[in-house]
Order: sequence, then C-alpha cells, then structure tokens
Amino acid sequence: MAHISPDFIQHIQKQLPANIQLEELLEACQRPLRKSLRANLLSSTPEILQAELESLGYTLTPIPWCDEGFWIDETEKAPPDNLGNWLPHLQGQCYIQEASSMLPVKALLHDFSYSESSTFLDMAAAPGSKTTQLAAQLNNQGLIVANELSSSRLKGLHHNLQRCGVKNTALSHADGRLFGDKTPQFFDAILLDAPCGGEGTVRKDEQALANWDIASVQSISELQKELICSAYRALKPGGRLVYSTCTLSKEENQDVCDYLLQTYGEDISVKTLAGLFEGADKAVTQEGYLHVYPNTYDCEGFFVACFEKSTKVEVTKTALSDSQHKKFTHLPQKTFEQLQSYCGNFGWDISPLRDKLKNKSNRGRNEEVWYINEDMEALNQQFKLNRFGIKLFELNKHGPKLQHQAVVSFGQDFTQQIVPLSSEQARDYYQGKDIFLEHSHKPPQHKEVIVTYQGAPLGLAKHLGNKLKNNLPRDLVRDKAF
Repeated sequence: MAHISPDFIQHIQKQLPANIQLEELLEACQRPLRKSLRANLLSSTPEILQAELESLGYTLTPIPWCDEGFWIDETEKAPPDNLGNWLPHLQGQCYIQEASSMLPVKALLHDFSYSESSTFLDMAAAPGSKTTQLAAQLNNQGLIVANELSSSRLKGLHHNLQRCGVKNTALSHADGRLFGDKTPQFFDAILLDAPCGGEGTVRKDEQALANWDIASVQSISELQKELICSAYRALKPGGRLVYSTCTLSKEENQDVCDYLLQTYGEDISVKTLAGLFEGADKAVTQEGYLHVYPNTYDCEGFFVACFEKSTKVEVTKTALSDSQHKKFTHLPQKTFEQLQSYCGNFGWDISPLRDKLKNKSNRGRNEEVWYINEDMEALNQQFKLNRFGIKLFELNKHGPKLQHQAVVSFGQDFTQQIVPLSSEQARDYYQGKDIFLEHSHKPPQHKEVIVTYQGAPLGLAKHLGNKLKNNLPRDLVRDKAF
C-alpha cells in the first residue's frame, strides 16, 4: 500500500478543483495502476494487435485519447509482470506505455500543420515512449531530435528506437537548457516532458509520495522554468510547444506555464486542449490545460499544456555549419551498384534510398554504409549529436554484409530470403539460441536469411540446412523472453 505524506495531503487539498474530491483522489492513489500498451504503427495496427492479444485470452479496452492505445483488463486475464521481455514488445509490435503519457504527443500533433521537412525536438526523451509514438504518427517522416541528459539512459533510448523501426530520429546528449541558445528558432514543434517530482506515479511507485517535501517541489520548478524558456527560444515562429509532467502540484505545472507566458507576453499563446478527445472536459483547466488526477480516468496523474509561438516574432535564422570535417562522405556510384546487386538477393530495392546513403571510413576497420538524413548531418555540425543515422552495411574484402539495424528498419521491404518463425522459435531467437528446423532441407540460394514473426522482421540468421544460426546482436539478447 502506498504511503502518502500528510504534508502532501494538506498541500494538494488546497489546490484541488471542485470536481476532484480528496477522498476519491487518495483512494485512487492506493489502487494498482492499470497496465496499458500502444500498437506501434510502424510495424503493426491496432486491429492486428488487438486480435493477437485477444486470441491469447486478454481483454482490451480502448484508450479515449489514443487510437492505437489499449488498457488490459486484468480481471479477465492479467498480463505477465515483466512485459519488457514479452514477445510482442520485443519485436516492436507494441510499446508498453502508461495511458496518460500518450497525451502529450496527441496534443502536439492535434490540428497542427506539419510536413515531411518539419523538425521536432523531444527535449527529455528517455526511455523513448513519446519519441517512438511521435515517429510512428509521422510515419518516419521529418526529423526528430531525441535529447536525454542522463548518459545511463541513452542506451535504452537508442534500443527502443531501434526496436520500433524508427528511422527519422537522431539522439543528443545535452542539457535541455542549451537548446535555446545553440539552436534558436530551429524546431517546428517541441515536446518537453519535463523532469518532475513524479507525484502522479504513486499508483506504480508506492514510495513516490512517502517523503514528499515542498522545498523539492519548488526547487525542481525553477529547473522547469529554465527548460520551458529554452524550448520557447528554440521554437520557430508559428511553432508549437507542449509542456507535460507526471506530477500534480501547480508549482510544477500551472506556475511554470504562467512564468513562460509572463516572460514572453504576446509572443506566445495557449492552445486549448478542451476538445482534444471526447471526455477531455473532465480534466481541462480554465486556462485550457489538461490536469489529470489519478482518479480522473483511472490512470497515472499527468499534466499537459500546449502553446503556440506567434508568427510575428522576428525570425532569426539558425545558421548550420557546413564543416569540411564530416563524419560521412558521398557514396560512390560503383559502391551503390555493388550494394544494389547484393540487395537483390533479398528482393530489396534500395534505389529510393540512394540520396540518403553515405559512406563512413573507419581507420583500420571495414568501411560502413549508413542511411543518413542530411538535416541530421547538418545539425550535427551545429549541435553535437550522440547518435544519428542507421548502419545498413559493412563492406569488407568479401563484399557487403547486411546489418541488424537494416533488417529492423527496412525489413518490410524485403521479399526474398525470409524464414517465418513460430512463437516458440521467435522466443528462442530473442534468447540468443539457434533455431533447429524440423526437417533438414536445402538452404535457400544464400545462407544469409531474414527471420520474421507474424510478418514482422526480427533480425538475421545463417541458414545451415538443419538449423538457423542466430545472428542477433548480443546486447539485444533477452534471456527471459516469453
């Protein structure tokens, strides 16, 4: 049972709106959080995911503000505890994500005009739930910069982007307060899911409110104000900014928004979220924000505010450097033709990718071919990116060698050298095991094959006739996959 500090109870009681009763709020805080997930639109659909999970005995309830989101009815059949090792999650068919955290991306794109050249910033991105949701909504178009200050969380963020087949996102490792000065007026839209006190997470973290302290709330509020002002400065005129937290106190929510509005006056305005989805009126504030308490929709507590920057703000063009010391070089035509011939073995036509294929030379090591968005490379000259692009091939004396990232990101375009796996075989594959085939038979034309599960590419294997030798990268092996 969650332990809630009496100081917090006294504090929040003074801030509750008329439609939220303290007793109901505290009662909701003691209930376990409903498990929820989102279909990854880059590799599946809500209909396919729902059909698969219902065939396994689960009952799903749609989430009102996310067309691809579902709650799992645990009264019918409870899902396993460690859903991170669940096969549909590992293969990128779905993302285990709290329902209310699906709101910020919905707010960011709702009635917002964007194009294939639009630039987005997720200022505090790890572990990647909102970045992957945004990339899926954009169908991998445009450019997303996913920033994370914590170096320890960057690897997990990268893994989740890779697992979900995200191709339009670069990673940066920086203090969010730097973007306003380093990339002024660069982004069309910015999502700031700010670091916060986490008061709304009490239903999954019983200690979230045990040692609550107003001084900590006020301290983190000062950081949030710096971050939101940095986001404003990095936003293009006419751009959109969404600020969100998973906390409940006004000091970290409405007060931060008030500070932004007071600082920049008529240059920024509130975009009301009153009509964001049916039932939003239960959470909308008088300012037009969404303040979701744990008992509002029986989910995690959350706050979302949406702003639009005036088109009248004087434009200061961000000059991106064109350094001659670039990490990547133009791919020679001869190399492209070699790759094109090699990819024909898989029925993969890479000609649509021609303009985004780049060469990378490594001293004393094999050369590599990467899929690179030119905007990412240009931005890297201005604001050092941690990771960007997708490694597709290594080139050695024997010719090209396909890489795991290529299969996960472009596997839907492959038509040959494909070996479908059963659910048991797919679990074995993620556990790093070789796959023994029931009947020995002649390998396909080439030993290198793509293994799939329910049409989704999992990775590479070597066909040896009576078995498939597992080529899943070691850092992706999950010993407890189920």
